[in-house]
Amino acid sequence: MTHSIFARDGTSRIVLKRESREAAEKKARELADLGWFEVRIDEEVQTEEIGTLREAASRTV
Repeated sequence: MTHSIFARDGTSRIVLKRESREAAEKKARELADLGWFEVRIDEEVQTEEIGTLREAASRTV
């Protein structure tokens, strides 16, 4: 099952994917250590949520 990692910094958002929960947790810790915040992991991402994230990202550019 794919795990999606969501994170924000002061100006942007990212969504990363990992195949295992362990790999997702490792990347989430790395992002937090680098100063990213609102780091979270979801097991499934709905298509609507991806569209909403893209719209939000395009408005901030």
